[in-house]
Amino acid sequence: MISHFDFPLPTPALGVHDAGTALLAEMSRAFPELAEQFSCVFSEHTDGHDRSLVGLGNQYRLRATCEPQALRIDWLDHDRVLCRDTLHMDDQQSFHEQLFKGVAQFWKTVSSSSPALAGLPRDVPLLGGWRCATHPERLHEPLIMTLPTLFLWVEPGRISGATFNAELCAQIARIVAQLAPHTYPVLPAVSRCELIPPCSNYVDNLLDLLGEMATSEADKVVIGREVRLSMSEPVDPLHLLDQVAPRPNPHYEYLFRWDSGPAWIGISPETLIRTDGSKVVVEPLAGTRKSSDEALKRDRYRQELLSDSKELEEHETAAQLFLEQLQQVCRPGSLDVCESRNVIDLGYVQHLKSRIEGELASGSNVFDALAAVYPPATIWGKPLGVSGERIRRFEYIDREFFTGGLGYLTLASRCNFALAIRTAKVTAAQVHIFAGSGIVKASDPYREWLETSNKMKPYLQNGAWSYEG
Repeated sequence: MISHFDFPLPTPALGVHDAGTALLAEMSRAFPELAEQFSCVFSEHTDGHDRSLVGLGNQYRLRATCEPQALRIDWLDHDRVLCRDTLHMDDQQSFHEQLFKGVAQFWKTVSSSSPALAGLPRDVPLLGGWRCATHPERLHEPLIMTLPTLFLWVEPGRISGATFNAELCAQIARIVAQLAPHTYPVLPAVSRCELIPPCSNYVDNLLDLLGEMATSEADKVVIGREVRLSMSEPVDPLHLLDQVAPRPNPHYEYLFRWDSGPAWIGISPETLIRTDGSKVVVEPLAGTRKSSDEALKRDRYRQELLSDSKELEEHETAAQLFLEQLQQVCRPGSLDVCESRNVIDLGYVQHLKSRIEGELASGSNVFDALAAVYPPATIWGKPLGVSGERIRRFEYIDREFFTGGLGYLTLASRCNFALAIRTAKVTAAQVHIFAGSGIVKASDPYREWLETSNKMKPYLQNGAWSYEG
């Protein structure tokens, strides 16, 4: 049984993201056992919608785990297996394509026949995402989506949701009635800042990569790096998200945490994929210049971005690949490039953005679409096979959820997944901050270093900390 609730937002001046984070903080304090299983806030600001989704607890779970030469896909009631499929994995084929094709077919079966889902409202969400498999052999759990025990949709003026535990309803009502902006203590001091790799190694590494690219077919390779902050004491990931989230033109702010493990937080500006019924939208970002608080400098950087052949090439490579890949899963003639090379200003950097819309072919779901488009050139490169091999040799980090996808999928086939960039992993007393840049033959290694530093600024240069990345 599922119990529903619907409340007015008690503090209308409180924005939906601030309301979502305040709810997650209070609900986690009230229901610690649920918070240990799963906790999440996912705020979306896309297509005129301003919405925050809060989830707590693990009722059901869709999970893919790696075994030797195989992929196991489970539909779980807590830890009890309700349905399972095991796929043989071919090392000569794309890991991500095999993963998403397997999950696509599995989810079609589960969503149409699982007794656990029968009769549930269509706005019930699964929250989670997938890790970026730059090194598939190191991955244990490439995909995890959780249907929480308690979930709340926060919209302007309204909070609605449901829980599988009716005994929680009275306490939920009290928490919502008393909702106020959450206050945090001062973030702990940073005791150590480690660059992975150091700047000189990064530049030398890219020089070697560019030497190979000069005589190869690779059009673009995305190389990421990490800044690791060690703290004087444990850091609250919600507090850190609150510190970095107030930025211009947000698309997403989020926190995901499973089984009391690391928390993944982010302020991604990029929509990887959205669906509403058969409609599908992707919004690739590629091409970057820094921004400024000064209007004249900001406009100058914008014009540089629009006239830089390297940045334009990087963007066109990414957008064209999306268009080609979506043709595999969309109804013929339905694809439309609605925006091309628009500039979005995030306050710390500016990006080129395109928007492509289409209609999924009959029988296709979001996982079929992901099998076609993931990994996108914006975080991987082109051609995919050559780029993947170069990432494995020239990148020093394990990406995990960085450059994967995080978001939600409802039983009504509505989904919104952010590309997990501008993201950080928070462990007990460490913060791992990630950024990457697209390397093409015209790239300048030190400029790429500065670009990734600019992308990390929300985490490294904010009201609490001031570090150069």
